[in-house]
Amino acid sequence: MGYTACMKHYLIAVFATILLMGCAPAPVELALTPETPRVPTRAVRTPTPTLVALPTDTPLPSPTPSPAPTPTRTGTPLTLWESLPPAQQVQLATDIAAFQRDNPTVKITIRHYDDPSALVDGIVNGRVDFDLILGAGNTLAPLQRAGLLQPMDAFFPPSFLDAFAGVTLTGITAEGQVWGLPDTAGFHLLLFYNRKLLASPPANITALETAATTAPAGTVGLVMNTADPLWVLPWMGGNDGGLVDDAGAPGLDSPAMVAALGVYAQLVAITDDAPQTYAESRQKFLDGGAMMLIDGDWMLPTLRQSPALPWAVAKLPAVDGGLAASPLVLARYWTVGAQTSGRRAEAAIQLLEYLVSAERQLTWAAQFDTMPTRRDALNAPQLLTDATRRADAAQLQTGQSLPLGVDANRILDAMRQPLADFLAGEIDAATAAARMQENLP
Repeated sequence: MGYTACMKHYLIAVFATILLMGCAPAPVELALTPETPRVPTRAVRTPTPTLVALPTDTPLPSPTPSPAPTPTRTGTPLTLWESLPPAQQVQLATDIAAFQRDNPTVKITIRHYDDPSALVDGIVNGRVDFDLILGAGNTLAPLQRAGLLQPMDAFFPPSFLDAFAGVTLTGITAEGQVWGLPDTAGFHLLLFYNRKLLASPPANITALETAATTAPAGTVGLVMNTADPLWVLPWMGGNDGGLVDDAGAPGLDSPAMVAALGVYAQLVAITDDAPQTYAESRQKFLDGGAMMLIDGDWMLPTLRQSPALPWAVAKLPAVDGGLAASPLVLARYWTVGAQTSGRRAEAAIQLLEYLVSAERQLTWAAQFDTMPTRRDALNAPQLLTDATRRADAAQLQTGQSLPLGVDANRILDAMRQPLADFLAGEIDAATAAARMQENLP
């Protein structure tokens, strides 16, 4: 699958598949049956002895009535929908089986979906039941608008929600409320560099430009995608601006966008003699012919399979005199259905606390190369002592996200043609930013 198709699939469907650089195969449905609760063994009833009249008039004590049998608590059913790749499906089933061993009265059925639109349509039209859904923001936004999700603020105190990195909460926030809990996050751009060609990463754009000029003969200083608006977005944050205004609406016609276009043009100029397509720039770096590469975190699995390349990863360089670069960050979220109430709601919340625990997030990070969302997990020794994960986690926490219901694809598509016209020298940055805003549907 090509990069463009895979990125589109990620933005519209599920975050997990792009992390693994592939799309999920045929649907797999897992149904978990919890262990049958042990029924207490009833005591053997001994024959009642025959009462013999006593020689006195002392009244016999009244027999003690047998206690009424304790009613057996019926199971609490929960239906959970996920869209994970096969290996992660298996791990989720294992995790939930462990939860059910400690909570044997909770019966959890796991169902898999590949088509978010079909799932949402089924739920909205009453054909599909759910208690919990794991999905990307684009999947969950229509359910929130239809009143089919419960806000997490109703279940968890602010101190619990504050345990998550702020950028991960933004993507599930709408109307001043948080509608889910972040499971994993990523999709952000990073700076990769060849340690044989560069001893340490540049701290800012000027340092990057200087370093690129020292590339040895036969190599280039910087390669990156020079035609995709996703590569523009980090420099908006670096200029203390974001993709949405104070009301949460996309705001592309802004000073931050104009400044970001200027930075991006500066970077494109550095790659003047380098390959211009995404695939070519990526391969140039893998072949050892480029000092630096700006690419997404989805590049990490490929690099880990390239032991001959002395690569390293760092945060994107800061804008000169500005803030740290803020690439787009996306996440997947756990949400609870509006109809889930009573004991089912209690069980759902208990399950969520377990699923988003720091311990579980770190286990998944080690096993699947996913990035945690909790602050304590992002700052755990397992991450901080690994240079790659430390840089990845630091970049994630300086990133920017979009409120629930704001479609990243819609923004990127609106930027695409004005960006091409700007890079071709046909319009200036201010005009490009204005046209991007005009292109928004």
